[in-house]
Amino acid sequence: MSKIYSKVGYCNCGYEIWIEFLPSSFKWIYRFFDMDHNEITQCPACGNKITEDDLESM
Repeated sequence: MSKIYSKVGYCNCGYEIWIEFLPSSFKWIYRFFDMDHNEITQCPACGNKITEDDLESM
């Protein structure tokens, strides 16, 4: 099994979102989680769809 890497990012509205990266063949798979470790696809605060490129790190 490949190692999972994680980091925190922030939606444009400032909500904290955890990102997990899982290497798969020649690409990365991204999964997003809220502060309670529930998997999410939209920001719980503002409702925007989450993409790794849109998240800001501080």
